[in-house]
Amino acid sequence: MIKLDCLQALKRETSPAKLEAALNAGVGLLADIQKAFADASTVPEIAKWCKSIQDLQAQSCKQRTVVGVVGSTGAGKSSVINAVLNQESLVPTNGMRACTATITEIQYNDADDSQESFRGEVHFVTEDEWMKELHILLDDLQAPGDNRSGDSSTGAEFFGSESAPAVAYDKIRCVYPHLLRDDILKRKFTPQGLAQDPSVSGVLGTVKEVRAWTIKEFNEQLQVYIDSKEKTKGRQKDSDRATEFWPLIKVVRLFVKSKVLEPGLVLVDLPGIHDSNAARSTIASKYIEECTGLWIIAPITRAVDDKAAQTLLGSSFRRQLQFDGTYSALTVVCSKSDDVSVTEFLRTMPESHKVHSDFATLQVLQGNEEQLKQELLPIKNLLDNNRASSKICEDSMEFLETAMESVEDDQVFLKTRLTVASKRKPKDTDFDARKRSKQDQQWREESDFGDDSDDDLDDAGYAEDTEIISMEAAELRLKTLKAEKKALKEQGSDLERRAKGVRKQLRETRHECEHMKALIKSACIQFRNNYSRPVIQQQFAEGIRELDQENAAMDYTEVAARLPVFCVSSRAYLKMAGMLKKDEPTTGFLSIEETQIPALQEHAMNIVAETRAAGCRKLLTEVSSFIVSLIVQIIIAEKPLKLADDLKEQELAFLKEALAKLTKELHSTVDESFNGFEKAIKSQIIDKFESSIRLATATAVETAKTWGQFRDQDGKRGLVFLTYRATCLRDGVFKATRGPLDWNQELCDPIEKRIAPNWEQIFSKTLPRGIKHLGKELAKSLEDFEGRMHERQQLRDSPSYDLVRSQMKTVGENVKDTISLRGRTSLKTGQKNAIRLLKPAVADMMRGQYQACSQESGIGSYKRMKDSMEEFVQTVAQHMFKAATDLVGDRIHKTLEEIRSDVDEQVNSVVARVDDDCKSLVLDRNLFKALESSRRVIKEMLETADNRFKAATQDPQSDNNQAIEPYRVRLPDADPSTPSRRSRMTDMMHQSPFSPTTPAQQNSPSGLTFSGGVSRLTLASPTASVDAASTPIKKERE
Repeated sequence: MIKLDCLQALKRETSPAKLEAALNAGVGLLADIQKAFADASTVPEIAKWCKSIQDLQAQSCKQRTVVGVVGSTGAGKSSVINAVLNQESLVPTNGMRACTATITEIQYNDADDSQESFRGEVHFVTEDEWMKELHILLDDLQAPGDNRSGDSSTGAEFFGSESAPAVAYDKIRCVYPHLLRDDILKRKFTPQGLAQDPSVSGVLGTVKEVRAWTIKEFNEQLQVYIDSKEKTKGRQKDSDRATEFWPLIKVVRLFVKSKVLEPGLVLVDLPGIHDSNAARSTIASKYIEECTGLWIIAPITRAVDDKAAQTLLGSSFRRQLQFDGTYSALTVVCSKSDDVSVTEFLRTMPESHKVHSDFATLQVLQGNEEQLKQELLPIKNLLDNNRASSKICEDSMEFLETAMESVEDDQVFLKTRLTVASKRKPKDTDFDARKRSKQDQQWREESDFGDDSDDDLDDAGYAEDTEIISMEAAELRLKTLKAEKKALKEQGSDLERRAKGVRKQLRETRHECEHMKALIKSACIQFRNNYSRPVIQQQFAEGIRELDQENAAMDYTEVAARLPVFCVSSRAYLKMAGMLKKDEPTTGFLSIEETQIPALQEHAMNIVAETRAAGCRKLLTEVSSFIVSLIVQIIIAEKPLKLADDLKEQELAFLKEALAKLTKELHSTVDESFNGFEKAIKSQIIDKFESSIRLATATAVETAKTWGQFRDQDGKRGLVFLTYRATCLRDGVFKATRGPLDWNQELCDPIEKRIAPNWEQIFSKTLPRGIKHLGKELAKSLEDFEGRMHERQQLRDSPSYDLVRSQMKTVGENVKDTISLRGRTSLKTGQKNAIRLLKPAVADMMRGQYQACSQESGIGSYKRMKDSMEEFVQTVAQHMFKAATDLVGDRIHKTLEEIRSDVDEQVNSVVARVDDDCKSLVLDRNLFKALESSRRVIKEMLETADNRFKAATQDPQSDNNQAIEPYRVRLPDADPSTPSRRSRMTDMMHQSPFSPTTPAQQNSPSGLTFSGGVSRLTLASPTASVDAASTPIKKERE
């Protein structure tokens, strides 16, 4: 009996981990089947099946899901990445170093060797790439003396620490510390000579690998390449400086063990797309294009006021996201949520908020604490005096007992030292002074001391004499001292009890104060988080509305609500997770969940989940289809259908006609759909190009003029000579002191603004819905064919009929899902590629003019540059924009053609499969006729196949998508029995979207059971039993 209940039930599974485990089991089963076919791989049909197995195995590789992380300097971007990965210092966080200017890709480390727990790859630019940048850097260093335009700000720009010449000089000195300043400024070398310098030629174009089993060792090895030396006062000797490699790095790849990364997530730390290094800038742009998600990191203290989502991305970048249809991929992460001023927020929080009553309670507790401290102070003083008196008493008793041991004639000689003068008189307490003064006075009266002179004083300021008393007097004095000691002891015990009680109350009060402070700070943090989140969402929606302008057609309230916003504290999370041991304890978080890093970790895994689940279900459907095809062949081999030749010819003729009709219907549906797609694209995009070209042409010259205008007071318009020239040197793209410049984008803006809303409508709604509808229509045609086939009695009599019929339903579902998934994926890639042709096309047309302007020198060079630029733009604008938009249109049409070709291929594949399965019902094509041993082996495999899938999906170790389980560290509650925000947060954080299906779902009778022909065939949904040995065939329906 062959059952596939579990495999069929997996079609409704939602857990990516279970689906992935099942897929691994399926791939293993396919590999075993392929081995069984080894001896017959030359048979054409068997070779085709082996090829299908190889294709399925190739598609089973884990797909990467790239999430880009962007943020301004000091935003806490590296700290957030470290916290998400549960690493203390994987990504450097020292803000004074330039290593964060490097693109860093972080992915899962699948190495089994424990000595390679951390791996890294440092990819360096090639020699040609470095030579190109050196040409630009050396041109930046050209003295500004040729400028005679009258722009007085040129000198300030030159000497500014962030000016193009200053940046170029610093970068060259970093890589070549042995070069002298004058040699650099006078260009006493060539770019080719520098690129071939022995200090760098060995790394250009190479990949340096780093491996370590501890993070400390790993960072030490990595810092050799990515670190830059801190700027310190004074000049370092050239002999003491070493070559710094960070300007030569293209990208750094880190591989680390992390449950967040294990499903295929790749985090990319992006410093920006306006890097002065062209190679890095190109790679950053490609990562942006590949990104499935994009995280914007901004300190929560500035996130609202600075409008982080708009400011960090910029209008052109936000428009690019609009063109890509990836607004839904954005996530805003407000960092440093622990940086909060309680005093400030208490003034702004509403009076009805519970925090004010908590603060009043805190003030009462602080008053109690101060009162207890005042109560404890006199007790402590009394205790100090008690201890001093007890010490004096004990010393006196010891002195007296010692003297009584040397009795002569019933007389006791007491040698005493009396304080007469002091060279260094110790400071006594008031009680000590009174006690000693009284005792000295008493002993003086009982003795024959005189005070004639100070001749007998010792160095300590004491005079020594002997007191003679009777034994009886000595015993009386000792008895008195013992009584005094006992009284002092009782007094001390009483004081200790009182002090202990007060100290206990003080400790409890202080503990309550600390707990209340934590509650108050936590309330302030949560209040700011809850305030910031909707404000940031609304600001983001407003930014999109600004882009859409008068063409706005979407629900911006929904746009705001869909934006995920997390307010996190990386430092608090790492501290509470047992790291950052040298840091002070964190406050303001009652549980680790309140840091929101666990929520961000789960969000990161959710980004991968949908793609993983859809891909796995699709492949499992194809694996199921392949297995069912094998089962059909086994049934045919064991119990073929015996038909007379005339009946066989009739059924084959029917199938031929029905398949021809099916093929025509499928292709007609495809033609109709794609004709509609072409019309929609023409009316909504292509026809809009003409008006957008006119607009861009009309504004191009004015745009070019703004580049060379004198700067206004705010510095928002016009560029100084060196910045203008540096931008020309870099083909219109430059990261200047005032911010990034992109002249090509400015020229393209009018076109993009005009077509953006329609573009989003077409590629995000119209075409995806059309492709989805196409899949449904194709599936419906297959369903109609299956209905016509069911009318044929001779076909129904076949032992494998129900199985083939079920196979056709599976094929229909598969084609619907596959066309939708692959079509939307190709469409997404195509729309990204198409719109990205616009700006490069403009840049190509402008490149010659940029270079011509950069070569201008001499008196009046700046004016000639500006005049030449404006004249050129006016001359070529219309032709330039027409050529650029034509490229975009051609790429859109090519994308549609590629999707159409893929759909046609899938349709032909479906028809071929249906044709093969249906004809197998009639024709005696026993593939296992000469492969009896292989048939038995494969049959045994298929009989146990469902157990493989069941074991894989029930293995608790296979569920790798659950949220990261952090350490749980918290402050104790004042009343542990009282439910708190912590418990509610914990429940919320552990409601994983990857939770297994319910038992009712798992036991749903949706599987397939095959036992015939083979003797019996049972379909579980609906269930049918077929006795292959009986004629006519009996059918039992549940």
